[in-house]
Amino acid sequence: MKDEINMTFEEFGWRSLEERAAQQRVGLEELVALALSHYDSELSSERIATDVPRFRATPAGGETRTLELEVDEGRKRRLQQEAERRGVAPERVYEHAVLLFLADLDAGRVAERVVRRAGSDPGPPQSRHGTSA
Repeated sequence: MKDEINMTFEEFGWRSLEERAAQQRVGLEELVALALSHYDSELSSERIATDVPRFRATPAGGETRTLELEVDEGRKRRLQQEAERRGVAPERVYEHAVLLFLADLDAGRVAERVVRRAGSDPGPPQSRHGTSA
């Protein structure tokens, strides 16, 4: 079942997200769904980076978009519980999840093959030397 979620980012945020989706050859909605999955998996790690800052206001000049995502019911429930626990709206958790995911991709914490595998044409598995396995 698809859910509609609203997210607000400034131009830089949307552009970064769209560029990463294009690099990974996945749709924007699919990349956001991966971000939510990644964040959900990180919640149990007790990483400080999973803490959603309460002080962030909706960015002035930010653009709100409605995305349709495939979100597992269990994941959706856990993310909503995290929002309640943090005292923020669920949309804030979703936005934070996306930013954490982009940062983890850039830092090499998320294997590129995981994102590639989610694309429509993941290609053959790659060895560490860049050749097909």
